[in-house]
Amino acid sequence: MQLTDSKHINDLCLRHLHGLLIGLFMLGAAVPLLADTLSEPPGNWQDKLQPVPEADLSGTEPAARKAITQTRERLAELLSQGTTEAPRLAAGYGQLAALYQLARIDAPAALCWDNARQLQPDEFRWSYYAGYLALKRGQTEIALAALQRAREIKPDYAPLDLRLAQLWLDTNELDKAHAALLRASRQPGLRASALYYLGELDLLRRDYESAQQHLLEALEFAPQASAIHYPLAQAYRHQGQQDLARQHLAAFKPGLPAADDPLVAELQSALETSRADFRLAMRAVKEQDYQKAFQHFEDGLKIDPDNLAARVSYARALYLGGQDEAALAQLNGVLERKPEQTLANFLLAVLRQSRGESDAAIEHYERILQHDERHAGARFYLANLLLERGQYAEAAKQYAAALAVDPDIPPARLLELVARQRTGEPDRMIAAALEQRVTDHPGQPELKYALARLYSLSTDTDARDSARALTLANQLAPNQPTPLNIAVLALAAAADGQFDQAARLQQQVLDMLRWTPDEAALQRLQTALDAYEAGHMPDQPAWPADDPLLTPPPLNPADPFRHYPAAVPY
Repeated sequence: MQLTDSKHINDLCLRHLHGLLIGLFMLGAAVPLLADTLSEPPGNWQDKLQPVPEADLSGTEPAARKAITQTRERLAELLSQGTTEAPRLAAGYGQLAALYQLARIDAPAALCWDNARQLQPDEFRWSYYAGYLALKRGQTEIALAALQRAREIKPDYAPLDLRLAQLWLDTNELDKAHAALLRASRQPGLRASALYYLGELDLLRRDYESAQQHLLEALEFAPQASAIHYPLAQAYRHQGQQDLARQHLAAFKPGLPAADDPLVAELQSALETSRADFRLAMRAVKEQDYQKAFQHFEDGLKIDPDNLAARVSYARALYLGGQDEAALAQLNGVLERKPEQTLANFLLAVLRQSRGESDAAIEHYERILQHDERHAGARFYLANLLLERGQYAEAAKQYAAALAVDPDIPPARLLELVARQRTGEPDRMIAAALEQRVTDHPGQPELKYALARLYSLSTDTDARDSARALTLANQLAPNQPTPLNIAVLALAAAADGQFDQAARLQQQVLDMLRWTPDEAALQRLQTALDAYEAGHMPDQPAWPADDPLLTPPPLNPADPFRHYPAAVPY
């Protein structure tokens, strides 16, 4: 039996803890004012009980947080009565320990297990769970003492051999570990794990042939347990079989053989939160299995309907799975509860922008920036919208702000200068700034393209530099002979007085694009060719408004929906 995740936290106190919880802990209504009784036990219990201070639950999901709080309150009520029998209190502390442990809040869990054991020293589970937790936390001495006490109570519980053997390996008591592992290896549900640790023990004894045999057998029983490959690689290396060692080392990944431990499995299934469903959902999204992702998100949200981060992730999956309207509904639902939720606002803005709803998109981008001035994505997308609207000064401001937060937004490096140029800033100043960016980012060809056009066609005579334009264009076209790059080389050649060469290059561009359905583009190309053949420069702006390299890139909502980072995905 492998440790499994259950999806039904609402059944927590009714189903999974069996004898640990059911029938032993019949508690009444919560009494919040008494909760701190656990932090300072009443006088009649002070000698037996350790204080259990309230833990920070801020990082715990709502369902688990609620269960822990209610259990503390109920246990506090029992303590305050003064007449509650020890077994009932022990069951209460055991339940609280389980909740803490499964929420990965280890320190109070350890205290609660210890209190349960102190209250009911003959109950096997308390010592076993206390030892198991200490083992997981690396507290060897505490774990060993607790598990040995457990063995005195119930020596025939087979997983004890495996747990004790792990501890004895850590303390170099190899003979004890070996005997325990041999006993454990006779149990089908423990065999793979026991063989793995026998292999580790053999390595410590430098019996590499025996280690190889044990580990190969472990791998046969648990081929998915990739961690076995590492000690197996060591065994082969020490025997001089380097090729096999390298093969197994390459196959190594975290993942130990599973052990059939009913008590631990019971504990693990007692508190399953929505996290397992959300993890599976995110994995399905990564694998582009959106139907499976939808199901896991829906299952998780039944348990934890207030998890807004998960709802945003669900919306992303819905959009990527072709369900735009459902994605829109989820994002709107998140913002109804939390209007400032950053990622929901961002994705909703992108979605509305893709639909042509620019006013709504701008509203969402601006809402983000009210709460997070350093959101580079919102600033960049907002700047694109403003540029397209002709609000050049504000667009330039937003591009600059985006770059100040994240300098690695390549389109913004050029588009900021495009916006500034369209505000009327002198071309010579734009050219100087662009030269610096060409120097700083030599691998970004559109910067050279824009600069070559500016040097060729600027109406500012102080910004004209035909020789430099030709140099830049010659750096582009041979490496990337696209129509735009050949066209800018033709333009630079014409600016340098080489009209025949410009005409030959322009004709080449026309031949490449002859079958384009864009008649207007073909006409502009032909007009430029006519100008070159007539021995003069074409009448066109340096930076045309419809040039694809000088305008914001087309918006593909799938990109931010798939790739934009989420601080917390669920």
